[in-house]
Amino acid sequence: MKHNILLRSAVAMLAASATFMACTDNIAVGNAALDKATSSTATIDTVFNNAEYTRQFLVGIYSKQYYGLPYANGGANMPHSGNPYTGKFDGLTDCWHLFWNGAAVYGQYYTGAMTATTNRSDGLDGPLYSYDKEFQWYMIRASHIFLQNVDRAPEADMSQEEKNRLKAEARCLMVDAFFNTFQHFGGIPIMDHALETGEVTNQFPRNTVEECVDWMECQLDSAINESAFPWITSNPATMNGRWTKAGAMALKCKLLQFAASPLLNPKDGQPYYSGASEEVRPYIMYTDASKYQERWDKFAKACDDFYNALQSNGEYKMVEAVIPSTAKTPTSKLPYYRLAYRQGYFLNASTEILHSVRVYGNDPMSTARYGWHEWYSKDVPRNSYCPTHEYVEKFSWYDGEPFNWENAAKKTYNDNATEPELTEEVQSDGSTKYIVSNFVTNKLTGAITRNAKSLHTMFVSGDVPGGGRQINTSLTRDPRLYEECIVNGQNMNLDWTTASMTGYPWELWYNGNDGGTGVLTQQNTMFGSGYGFNKYYLGTGVYNNDQSADSYRFPTQWVALSLPEFYLQYAEALVMRSNPDVAKAVQMVDIVRSRVGLPTMAKIWTSSTWRAAKGYTATTAAGAATTVVTLDNGETSTEFMEELLDERVRELGLTNARWFDMVRLKRTDWMTKQLHGIMQYRMIQKGTVFESRHVAWVGSDRENDASSTQPLFFLNSIKPITGNSRYLWNKDPKSDEVKKWLLAPLPQAEINKQYGLVQNPGWE
Repeated sequence: MKHNILLRSAVAMLAASATFMACTDNIAVGNAALDKATSSTATIDTVFNNAEYTRQFLVGIYSKQYYGLPYANGGANMPHSGNPYTGKFDGLTDCWHLFWNGAAVYGQYYTGAMTATTNRSDGLDGPLYSYDKEFQWYMIRASHIFLQNVDRAPEADMSQEEKNRLKAEARCLMVDAFFNTFQHFGGIPIMDHALETGEVTNQFPRNTVEECVDWMECQLDSAINESAFPWITSNPATMNGRWTKAGAMALKCKLLQFAASPLLNPKDGQPYYSGASEEVRPYIMYTDASKYQERWDKFAKACDDFYNALQSNGEYKMVEAVIPSTAKTPTSKLPYYRLAYRQGYFLNASTEILHSVRVYGNDPMSTARYGWHEWYSKDVPRNSYCPTHEYVEKFSWYDGEPFNWENAAKKTYNDNATEPELTEEVQSDGSTKYIVSNFVTNKLTGAITRNAKSLHTMFVSGDVPGGGRQINTSLTRDPRLYEECIVNGQNMNLDWTTASMTGYPWELWYNGNDGGTGVLTQQNTMFGSGYGFNKYYLGTGVYNNDQSADSYRFPTQWVALSLPEFYLQYAEALVMRSNPDVAKAVQMVDIVRSRVGLPTMAKIWTSSTWRAAKGYTATTAAGAATTVVTLDNGETSTEFMEELLDERVRELGLTNARWFDMVRLKRTDWMTKQLHGIMQYRMIQKGTVFESRHVAWVGSDRENDASSTQPLFFLNSIKPITGNSRYLWNKDPKSDEVKKWLLAPLPQAEINKQYGLVQNPGWE
């Protein structure tokens, strides 16, 4: 019986914790979490009269935590969101696009097909985070059972202090599962205890947004105020992944940030969906607009508390670059900054991770490579969440100057042109040769000049050494670009110790070895936008069976909460509180920027050149915090907030941060804009002109032609994405047709069980 699952032996619970693919029935809200608890007490006695079984019971709850990378095709016996056939939230934003049409990202969202009755037979449908298929209700109910029974464990084998610590952990697990669901659906039923025999389902209607937030905050405060709950795990080497006081405080910040944001906390008191009924409003927003500022201040207070605790307790800190004395120039330091960023989120021992989740048991290397890595290759491009050109342009030059395509083009073509003088010739095989006659060239030699900050050098620079074939690569942009994205010309590997960039360059030009023709076909292809993702991937791995790839022997953990995310949250809180402190907000952002060698955020407004490149008008950061930006969807923002959102996605790529920023801030303008990729053609000089050469730098071109060096010159153009185009593109961002997607539909099957669910607006 489903309601006996939680109370089987603790040994079975421990076995289930080895992987998310536990051998249990799926627990849905209407038939389990709101069902009757088992009438048998024998198994409860067996578990909670034994200290080790009690500990194992809690470990079993840990095993069901949300893991944000699609990792295995396990059907109904694993969380819905962990399956590549469901897909990642990031693919619904303006910064990534999925070029595989087999996931719900495409089938339900890009096509606009999702309804409240969507129900694929295998369960792999929208919403991407399921209301009843993520084991979240299992976690909540199991946590209550644990809280009600842990004190029964023998005192001789489990001290009261340990019991109190484990209770705090259980509260965090429970709130995390509830909050993950709340972010997608708004107010949901609060299960505030493990149900007893005889309780009826209609006692559990949907709770209001205010009730949900208050309940989660209360549970977190109980954990935070527990003296036995440690700031950091007592033994990080063996206890990483456990909830801590720091994690609980960070989760509270994240909860209150979401609660204070315009989706739930509209300043004008109006719901995000104009047609929302009076009945549904309490479940999708706060209905008392007079407390608008109070909610922002509560968020700021939570950030103050965490920041002060961090100053007092230490332990957590940003991973900083270790730069050798031999690296004397700014560009020679960039690989070390890049490595520091990578170590900060990817390594289990990182001092900036506040809470992480891992998956085991999917392959011999225990790295969760089955879905996330093996399904991202030329042969199996199912996780092809390609960065958009809009995303790549957010990354500045290495010195902090904002990237601007037109400015770079003026350094690429003669006479300050922003477009090439182009001739097209159709070849006998049907291909098109492109001839450019206005590249900037050396007046004496006629060779193409690769100016700094031009389109030729917008990703990498460097010269071919004497007698060599491959350039000594220099990075030219914000080091995080090469960790978030795979771009044309970057080396495939980055040494974990020396930060040396090794391996051949990624060939993403048209017909390059890696990009192939994908940017033309834009369908089921690894690099459909001309870019690939590198976050949580790191190098080639199974793509070319390279066992020395950067990620190969490391477990691919999901960073649920991190110090960089907190600093950027705090910056937002500082400018949104009743008494804004813009200077301190800049300081918080600068902690994140300085780790990768970038100058202060404030310079974006104080430098007239940088300001113009971004289209900003304020001349100081303080001025930017009050300079209003009117968005295409009719909402308003500020220049400071727009830059902070860009900084968040540069730092927090593929962590779901962009998705939840889009939702909480009602950024339907992001949801509806046409997105783009990049088309690059390899160019070679032919006399006084330069013509395209549609071949890869491999085989006969590289190995058998001693004169063929690494391609350095490209004809570049921004190309609209047409593959898997989204039905929301070019819709009116002010319309309810678009706005309804800010919250997901509750399953109609659950509403039909009549235990009190009211459907979200637009999905009726």
